[in-house]
Amino acid sequence: MRNFLRPMRPHTFTTAAAAFLGCFAAACSPAKVAAAADRQSSELVPGVSLYGDPKVPDISGLWLGSVIGVPGRGAVTNSGTSSDGRPPTYLAPWPLPYTPAYQKMADERAAGVQRGRTVGDGGARCLPFGMPMMMVLKVFPEEVVQTPGVVMMFLWGTFPIAIWTDGRPHPKDLGPNYNGHSIGYWEGDTLHVDTVGINGSTSFAAALYPHSPKLHFSWTMRRVGRDVVHANITFYDEDAFKEPVVTTNIRHRMTDPRWEMLDDASCFEGAAGISDKPAAPGFTKY
Repeated sequence: MRNFLRPMRPHTFTTAAAAFLGCFAAACSPAKVAAAADRQSSELVPGVSLYGDPKVPDISGLWLGSVIGVPGRGAVTNSGTSSDGRPPTYLAPWPLPYTPAYQKMADERAAGVQRGRTVGDGGARCLPFGMPMMMVLKVFPEEVVQTPGVVMMFLWGTFPIAIWTDGRPHPKDLGPNYNGHSIGYWEGDTLHVDTVGINGSTSFAAALYPHSPKLHFSWTMRRVGRDVVHANITFYDEDAFKEPVVTTNIRHRMTDPRWEMLDDASCFEGAAGISDKPAAPGFTKY
C-alpha cells in the first residue's frame, strides 16, 4: 500500500481571523485589531497562500458527478435518473463480490425495498448518508474549497469532508464516523486520497449495498479538462467483499448559478419509508 505520509505543513488561517480571535476575550479598538493583524502577518509561513494553493492543480469550484446504477435497471435514485439526465456509472465487478454473510444482508435489504420497507437506510432516519454513498451517488453538486493543507468538500446529506494534505497520518485512536478520515497528497496533476474509519451503518446507496466497519478506500481526483474532473475509486473490505470493488465518477463544473441554490431537504422521524404514516403536507416522502 502506498505510503500516505508527507512532511507536515504548519496550519495557517487568515490574518483577519487571527486578529479577531486574539481580541475575542476583550473589547478591542480598530487600532488594536490592525496591530494584531500586522503581527500575525509577520508570522505567516513565507510562500504559503491563504487563498487557495498555487503550487498544485486547481480543483476548486462546483462539480456534479454521476450516480451509480444497477445494470439493466438504471440509476439508483428515487426518480431512476440523475439530476441533469446524465447516464449512471457502475460498480465493478457486478454483482458485488459479497461474502456469504454480507450477501445475505444485501438480499434482505433488497427484499425490504421491494416491499416498500427500507432496512439499513440511515438517511430515512434523519442520519447523515456519509461515506461511501457520498462518493458514488452524486445527486447534487458538491462545492470543493481548496487551501494549503486541506481540501474541503461540501455536499448535501452529510457533513463536510476534509482531505488533509499537510502530511498528517490517520489518527491511531480514530473512532468510526459517517465520513471517516481522509488524508491525501498531490503527485503531479493527481490528488491521491486514502479514507478509513467509516461507520459500518452507512451504505453505497441508501438502503442497498452494505459494507463492514473495515471498509477502506483509496481514490484519486484528476482534472482532465477545464471543466472535467475524474475520480477513480477502489474499495477494500475484507469482511464484506471477496475482492476490491472499483468505479470511476466523472464530474463536470456547474456554471449555472441555479445549481448553487438547491431546495431545502427536510428530514424528520416518521416521514420516510420506515413509517406507515402518510407524508406531511408540503414534504416529499422519500
